[in-house]
Amino acid sequence: MVEIMQERRIAFAPAIDVVIQGAQREAAHMQALEYHPEHLLLSILRIKDETNEGIFSVLGMDMRALRRAAAEVVRPGVELVASSSDLPPSPAAQECLDWALNFAMQRRCLYVRPDHLVLAVLRHPQVQPLLVLMYSPVDVIPSYLTEESGTAYTNAVDQLIQAKVRECKRSGKHFSTLPIIKCERPTITFADILGVNTVKRELHNLVTYLSWSQFYQRPRIVDLDETVLIGHPCTERTLLVHAIAGEAGVSMVSLSLSKLVDLINALAIESVDEEDLLWLEQEYPTFLRSNIVQTCRNLVKVAFELAQKWIPCLLFLEDLDAIARFEQREHRMAVQRQLLVELDGFDRELSMAVVATAYRPEVLDPELMQVGHFGRHIYLGESYAVHPASQTRLCLSCKHEVLASWTYCVYCGAKLVKLCPRCRAPHVEVEGARYCFSCGSDIWSDE
Repeated sequence: MVEIMQERRIAFAPAIDVVIQGAQREAAHMQALEYHPEHLLLSILRIKDETNEGIFSVLGMDMRALRRAAAEVVRPGVELVASSSDLPPSPAAQECLDWALNFAMQRRCLYVRPDHLVLAVLRHPQVQPLLVLMYSPVDVIPSYLTEESGTAYTNAVDQLIQAKVRECKRSGKHFSTLPIIKCERPTITFADILGVNTVKRELHNLVTYLSWSQFYQRPRIVDLDETVLIGHPCTERTLLVHAIAGEAGVSMVSLSLSKLVDLINALAIESVDEEDLLWLEQEYPTFLRSNIVQTCRNLVKVAFELAQKWIPCLLFLEDLDAIARFEQREHRMAVQRQLLVELDGFDRELSMAVVATAYRPEVLDPELMQVGHFGRHIYLGESYAVHPASQTRLCLSCKHEVLASWTYCVYCGAKLVKLCPRCRAPHVEVEGARYCFSCGSDIWSDE
């Protein structure tokens, strides 16, 4: 393994050394001559890390509950002290370290991170008995912990990990970077959005066009000019764009200009991680770290090309006024000019509509807001913008606080999870379920 690490220039992150030292202390406390995968797992559980907690959660485990169980089952009432013993890894523990190295190599990382080691340890059959032991009889045990054993257990965990990775990619998410461009198929409709009936009527012709574009005659119809929804970020503007595609039953390609601006500004001051740069180069072949101006143009061009390939399609330019936040003028001008080129150049015969959202359109280039580009302006009120005394809850998708009465998040369009009124735990909406699965209280008592 050392030779491979030297050849590929892959090193262990400092946090990995902390985990290994913790495993050595666990093994020394149990009077073992070498540390095993179980000791690595116990060491991981002792370290409080949000990334590791997220991995356990995705795999159907509660890391905090396992941490409490480990303190009671493995070493009740005993606090480990620092040990100077340098215990070697067992063959099984060495397998875990090798697997973690392979994970890092597959993801083209420059170093082995703790999350790589977490996945490697959890897939080793030797930790399965310990995991089952730490689950109390009343806990809901993941099926693969009890139904499989040996190699079958490893295969089951691998399949679970692969399924979760595919799920994250389908939802436009990635572990190491921001989703600048997303391709999705919204399912919400105007009926899911309360109020704003006037705006819905103004957007109805877009829905009709995307659904029945063959009945529209060209040359260009003025009412179908590129549309910009102008309103506060916490109004229903994002939901309305999703609802247009949902009503028409078409795909939607979205370009987050705010995230594009954040990325370009970070590139300008060289504060982007090497791993994120490698992923961007792999995900977006037109990404050029050496030419930021060209990268700005390419990412805008990619969004329009994807929309034209997915026709009938809605192209959503999110936070159009974020362009004004570019720290360097040349980057701002590159994006604005590329937008003008794409708006003037895409085939008007295609079943494609372009919709943008903005809050301060006055900061944009006036040419961009004229007829022929974003010449159709629809204004939303700010009735939902200020609710200081209202009860709020957290959207689990974009981490924004939203009103408790909302069904969908107005920031990202995700469906909100119902929370228990007593313990605030997410409620699994099973047909006929009346009581909270976490605390047992009546979930309908406060409604």
